[in-house]
Amino acid sequence: MVHRTRRAVLAASILASIILTVWVGSNLARFVTDGWWLAVLIALPLGVATIDVLSGVVHWACDRFGDAATPVLGPLLIRAFREHHVDPRQMVEHDWVETNGEPCFFSALALAVLALLAPSVQSGLGAAAVAVVWTMAAVGSWSNQVHKWAHMSRAPRLARFLQRAGLALRPDEHACHHRAPHDSGYCISTGWMNPLLDRIGLWSWLERSLRRTP
Repeated sequence: MVHRTRRAVLAASILASIILTVWVGSNLARFVTDGWWLAVLIALPLGVATIDVLSGVVHWACDRFGDAATPVLGPLLIRAFREHHVDPRQMVEHDWVETNGEPCFFSALALAVLALLAPSVQSGLGAAAVAVVWTMAAVGSWSNQVHKWAHMSRAPRLARFLQRAGLALRPDEHACHHRAPHDSGYCISTGWMNPLLDRIGLWSWLERSLRRTP
C-alpha cells in the first residue's frame, strides 16, 4: 500500500511538473512580447548554470555527509547516492517514475509558486527572476534522467544528440566521478559547471570548511 501510494505521488509529480512547466513558460512568452526579452535571454543560461551547481551541492553533500540511517534525508536521498557508487549502472534499471518522480516533486512545488506569482510580474527584474527559477525547475525536473543517460551503454538518440550538443551530461565527463576518490564531477543536471568547480577545488574547500566548523 505504501509503495503504491508513493508511486502514485511520484507519477502525479511528473505530470504536474510537465503541465506547470508549460503553464509558467507561457508567461515567459509574455515577458518577451512586453519588451523584457534581454532579461529572459540572460536568465535562461543563468538558470541552467544555477541548477547544475545546485545538483552538484546536493550530490556532494549526500556523498560526503550522513548515511542511509540519517533521519529523512538518509532514506530519501543519501542511500541512493551511496548505492550508486557501489553499482553505478543500477539506476539504468529504474523505470520512468522511479527515475524522475522525486526531482519532479520538488520542481512542481517551485513551479506552483511561480504559477501564482508570474502573472503579476510587471518589471524586467521580476521577469528575469521568474525566468531563472522556471529554468531551474524545468531543467532540474529531469536531472536524474540526464544522469541515467550518462550511464547507459546505448542512450536514446535524443539523449545522444543533447550530449553531443553540450546540453546534457556526457558519459565521458561523468566517468571521472566514479573513479576513486569520487571527489569531482558532482554536477549532474548538464555538467556545465564541473570543469570550473573542479578546477577551483570548491568541493574539497567546502568539506574542509564544514568539518572545521564546531
